[in-house]
Amino acid sequence: MTVLVGSLVGAEPVSVKTETFDRDPGWEGHNNHIIPKNVLMVKQDFGFSPTNFAGKGAGELGGRIQRSTTPAYYAKEIPVKTLNDSFSASGSFALTKSEGGAGVFFGFFNSNQPGGSGRPIGSLGLDFDFEGKGGRLATRLITNTNKSCGTFITPYLPGKFRPTPIKNDGTRYHWTLSYEPQGAQGRGQFTFTMRSDTHTFEDYGALPPASETEAQARFPNTKKFVIELPAGYKEEGATFDRFGALNMMKSGGAVMMYFDDVTFLEQDEDFTQDPGWTASGNRTTYEDHEVVGAHNFGFSEKTQHAGGTKPGEVGGGLWRSGDYGYYADRVGTLNLDQRLEAKGKVKLVTAGPDSDMHIGWFSSATKDKSPDEAGNFVGIHVGGPTRIGHYFLPQFASATGTKGKVDSGPVLTPGKLFAWSLVYDPAANHGMGEIHVTLGSATATLQLKPGQKQQGATLDRFGLFTSQAGGQMVKIFLDDVSYTTAR
Repeated sequence: MTVLVGSLVGAEPVSVKTETFDRDPGWEGHNNHIIPKNVLMVKQDFGFSPTNFAGKGAGELGGRIQRSTTPAYYAKEIPVKTLNDSFSASGSFALTKSEGGAGVFFGFFNSNQPGGSGRPIGSLGLDFDFEGKGGRLATRLITNTNKSCGTFITPYLPGKFRPTPIKNDGTRYHWTLSYEPQGAQGRGQFTFTMRSDTHTFEDYGALPPASETEAQARFPNTKKFVIELPAGYKEEGATFDRFGALNMMKSGGAVMMYFDDVTFLEQDEDFTQDPGWTASGNRTTYEDHEVVGAHNFGFSEKTQHAGGTKPGEVGGGLWRSGDYGYYADRVGTLNLDQRLEAKGKVKLVTAGPDSDMHIGWFSSATKDKSPDEAGNFVGIHVGGPTRIGHYFLPQFASATGTKGKVDSGPVLTPGKLFAWSLVYDPAANHGMGEIHVTLGSATATLQLKPGQKQQGATLDRFGLFTSQAGGQMVKIFLDDVSYTTAR
């Protein structure tokens, strides 16, 4: 349905078009359904094992654990714990072989994982990632709303100092984790310790000052870490109903890893026999087509995530990696002298850390670079940082590449349905123009600076497009969308 709303004198008339996506809208797709050049085979083969790598005696939890967007775990079903409870755990681990791009979580987590989130939403524990020479470790809390806090246990300076000191030769490590809701002046805090009887020193050679400082602050030089929850995390909450091992949920490599002699919630488990813990996807082999950079979004005929009255919506998986892709309607030619409006319903199904996407009007002229970087964009940016989850913020890029954004605003919570709106008003802000975004009851406004509107923008598409900075996947859906068009 299209409703004529008029325009400025001398500008192309505009109207508002509504799509309910009860049928294929026939929008244009560009790199939005990528078939992977090489299919990734996933083999999960972990759970109870009669081996003896990690603990005092035969029997342990472990095996081959592979990173994949599809969740796989072997874990004990536990009474539900929240951030209002005190609880603790301890144990030992060892790895015997690691591939690049492998990742494992061990600790407390929520069994209702949508997949594709990278790290588990609703979790508190040990986050491992691996390369061929060994592993890194962080301890993190991720809330039910996908906000994250924690610290690296092994040294890590992004892009500068990223060693893998966790050895893959069977070296045993011993750890403890405790959470206290009244710590940090009532905000909550957790404490992690790690030691090894044999790995007591790490020689990195001569290091720059910043790297040397980082090395001294991490294992094996530092063995105790205290993390205070930011304000509001405890109130937003995290719900844990499992304790055990879970793969990291992004396509990648595998690790041979084992855990033993664990104590959790005052229960001891030494795995001398199969404990019969809950198993999900932990003994299987399959082809994984949801790999890094393989965008898969557009018209979704049979789904109904975003609150439409009938099946049918737009969305899917958009990676912050690989070729630039979009799915959008042809809207004629619009510019920054015209009022632009859009609204609809949105649900973020899942999203990993370092993942982004965009919604709005943009130019189709550039096919190899996303408009937020190339220019000619007015709309919404969905993205981090990980301490927040995913903001839903106004953003623009002029024809000359000048960019505008705000630093904070509405937060798009995974699994929750929101109504949203976007208005670009060229007459607002003393005629310099502004973009106003709402998500539920939250709002954010971006005011253009002097001269930016005059730089112009050519906008001939409205829809969704990817970001190319390098990272993980956003799985998002929209329905009942209305938007300004010049057609």
